[in-house]
Formats: sequence, structure tokens, C-alpha cells
Amino acid sequence: MPDVTQAEVGRRLYHVHREKLVENAIKLIQQGLGTEWKSFSEDEILLLGHLLQCTWNTIDQKIWEKISFARITKRDIVKILTSGKGVGPGKNPEPAEVAEIKKILLAIS
Repeated sequence: MPDVTQAEVGRRLYHVHREKLVENAIKLIQQGLGTEWKSFSEDEILLLGHLLQCTWNTIDQKIWEKISFARITKRDIVKILTSGKGVGPGKNPEPAEVAEIKKILLAIS
């Protein structure tokens, strides 16, 4: 096994922690939307996860925990996905788009 620096370990732990919290948020969104969740494609759900991860980076942990993801609406999800058009692997949203997504999330907390 190659030598790994403490910084690399820390970075990986950060990413794993972020991914886990976003996975939990998506599960809550899915439960809250019920059958409406099925109207989103797999690509849209992957994009949603990516956008939430990018936005998680800008929200204080204690505030993130207070966001009521189960209360998010289909309309909110559509707004978030619209903010992320053109985003994908290797291309993160612009700061203004992240700020818009953050505003949507904080409005449901």
C-alpha cells in the first residue's frame, strides 16, 4: 500500500462525510416527495446529489442539520436542477448557482 499523507487522508474523510450527508438528504427528499420522486430521471438524481455536495461545502454543518429535506417540494428540486444545467463530472456550478441553491435549501429549514 503506498504511503498516504495525513492531508490526503483528511481530504478523503471530508469527501466521505459530505457524500454520506448528501445521501441521507436525498433519502429524506425521496421519502418526502413520495411518488413524485419517480418523475426524476437517474441522471437528474445524480445531478441533484452533485449539486447538493457543492452546496454542502458552503453551509455550516449545524445549519445543514436543520434543513428539513423531507419538506422540499418537486418545484424546489426543479429549481435546483435548473440552477445546475451544464454541470457534471469535472464541472462544478458557478458560485452564483450555488448561492441560489443554498437560498432554496435555507428557505425550507
